[in-house]
Amino acid sequence: MRIGAPQTFGLLHLAALWGRFAALYPQVSLDVELSDRIVDVVEEGYDLVVRIARLPDSSLISRPLAYTNMVLCSSPQYLSKRGYPQRPEDLVKHDIISYSYWSAGNAWSFHGPRGEVTVNVHSRIKTNSGDTCRAAALAHQGIVLLPDFLIYQDLRSGRLEALLPGYRATTLGIFALYPTRKQLPLKVRKLVDFLVEEFRIPPWQ
Repeated sequence: MRIGAPQTFGLLHLAALWGRFAALYPQVSLDVELSDRIVDVVEEGYDLVVRIARLPDSSLISRPLAYTNMVLCSSPQYLSKRGYPQRPEDLVKHDIISYSYWSAGNAWSFHGPRGEVTVNVHSRIKTNSGDTCRAAALAHQGIVLLPDFLIYQDLRSGRLEALLPGYRATTLGIFALYPTRKQLPLKVRKLVDFLVEEFRIPPWQ
């Protein structure tokens, strides 16, 4: 069974699951590929992919596994030097660490007391790795927008601090996607059910 998943999410929250699934179904072989690019599930021959997005691809069958909130945050050390932004527009005055695969690019949107606000940020550090974004924030290099599945332990420990409490960033769904088929192979159905159960109570929530 060929499976695709995002790099960081795959390492943090899926890597430990494949061995457990393989132990339950020893007759099934797994080929797991981690990549942050959007793969073509049908053309590239995937049986199932895990995708983090606002909405699943309508040409595929999707099963929701969990959700993740995007969190605007920075280290206390950076904030003690540069100050706390009070509203989204203040972000233009700060050093920004950004994820280059973010679908909205440099346009960061937040929902606040007066509705949606969008700010065009200017990145000091830009990378296609969520782990590198996190590391730069922990090194006190600026403000970052990251999913809570990646930084929840940093937020709980105080290594990173959530910003703009009156504003909410995007919530993304975490989906299992698989090609449309008249009869879903049993191995795929078993894996989907397994993942749904494993993420019934996500650790970051």
